Amino acid sequence: MIKEERFERIREELAKKGIVDGDELAGLLGVSRATIRRDLDALEERGFLKRTHGGAQATDPEDELPFHSKVSAYMREKRAIGLAVAALVPEGAVIGCTGGTTVMAAIKCLKGKSVTVVTNAINVAMELAPSEQAQVIVTGGSLRTRSYELVGHIADRTLGEFHLDLALIGVDGIDIERGISTYTIAEAHAAALYISQAERVWVVADHSKAGKVAPALIAPLAKVHRLVTDPGLDAGIQARLEAAGLEVIVAAS
Repeated sequence: MIKEERFERIREELAKKGIVDGDELAGLLGVSRATIRRDLDALEERGFLKRTHGGAQATDPEDELPFHSKVSAYMREKRAIGLAVAALVPEGAVIGCTGGTTVMAAIKCLKGKSVTVVTNAINVAMELAPSEQAQVIVTGGSLRTRSYELVGHIADRTLGEFHLDLALIGVDGIDIERGISTYTIAEAHAAALYISQAERVWVVADHSKAGKVAPALIAPLAKVHRLVTDPGLDAGIQARLEAAGLEVIVAAS
């Protein structure tokens, strides 16, 4: 395995766990402990992690992971979720899209459909830029570099002007009692606006978000019609979500 491939695997493990152990990484990647030490040192220099005794942790372990780290996490699961979403979205739909890497994965799969996408996320807009079928409307606002989302009163005003057939909401937590949540009040407010303007609300999230509560609450679970997730979702959690009235779609792996 070449160095850049190891870097990608290390970043993926870090994005999943928040902290990694050098000995475990050496076994996972089939390389020496000395090689892992050099790899972790190099990644620290690039700003991807912070070295600890025996391993490394995310730069802000108690805070939101950087966007590039989120992209690396659960890539196969997000691809499957994206394909499932694309199969369910009807032609001609007007879709409101928050930011987030799972929403981005869904949008990648919509390039061939005739849809209108309203978004406050630069990464989402860029995914559809090459599409000849999709119309893309981007809000203004203040850029959050952690998520590539535009937030604030300008974004709010633009979102308030649209009636949406569907809102695709990316989240950092989904919980029976606390509902759906994310890391900042500004992003939670924007997501809540999408929900208020939409006929249907779909949350797209890999299984790691289930049972978690992020600091900023977006909406109660009753506001969500459908969750599209991956086969890693715990069966007990799925049963509780469905008992609460949520339709759960598990994407084929």
